[in-house]
Amino acid sequence: MTSPVSADQSEIIDWEQADNRRFTIEYTAPALTRAIGPPSARGRVLSVGCGVGTDVEALWELGWDARGIEPGYRQADWAKRSCPDRLTQGDGRELPFEDASFDAITSYGVIEHVGAIGDTVEVHPDVWRQRAQYARELTRVLRPGGVMLLSTPNRLFPADFFHSPNRFGMRWHSPKEDFSVSYGDFERLFVDMAGNSSMRHLSLDRAFVFRRTREHLWGRLLVPPARQLMRLMGAPWMKPIARSPINPFLIVEVTK
Repeated sequence: MTSPVSADQSEIIDWEQADNRRFTIEYTAPALTRAIGPPSARGRVLSVGCGVGTDVEALWELGWDARGIEPGYRQADWAKRSCPDRLTQGDGRELPFEDASFDAITSYGVIEHVGAIGDTVEVHPDVWRQRAQYARELTRVLRPGGVMLLSTPNRLFPADFFHSPNRFGMRWHSPKEDFSVSYGDFERLFVDMAGNSSMRHLSLDRAFVFRRTREHLWGRLLVPPARQLMRLMGAPWMKPIARSPINPFLIVEVTK
């Protein structure tokens, strides 16, 4: 049963729709075009953790054979999408799709919630087993040579700007905690354990609008240098920094 949506959740969903659509058009679509070619009905894309479904809707409207799956309360907004038949309720650890049935998979801000207790940053004792299962399932439904685009706050960076319990826009944490993951964790799960062939970090340029950060003076001062750093992040010579505690957020491309 889907949980009821509170007033606060409805407000979050409203800006999620706008931000997810912008991100899909300006970031995901170009990344997919580079990886699997231009929009085509033969380009099957699966969004694991599709939320309110705006990413699937945007990709479908651009010409991809896009589908999405989501276990949470955000399903309540699917009726507003132009392609609700392409959205499925389900869990990324047990996908209801055949082997090698997709050319690309996107799963943004999902892995940190796999193995988490409810909608908190606390995790179950078997969190890494659950994440290994999630990595293997995504790999199973991806065709050989296909790609995954994955993201998460970097576990090694001491401030989490995406799961803050307060209006200051950050959550301080130990780099040893098991909620978020690092580049090395991604590599261990998706390459070493799931058997994909390679992984690389991607630029963060055009990935964020800094909505919550700009609510604070310190945030407005930090946004310009942060944007510049994100533009540089995809450069090969930035590889050590992208994988280090200096980088607050990871977007990676995994190739099967």
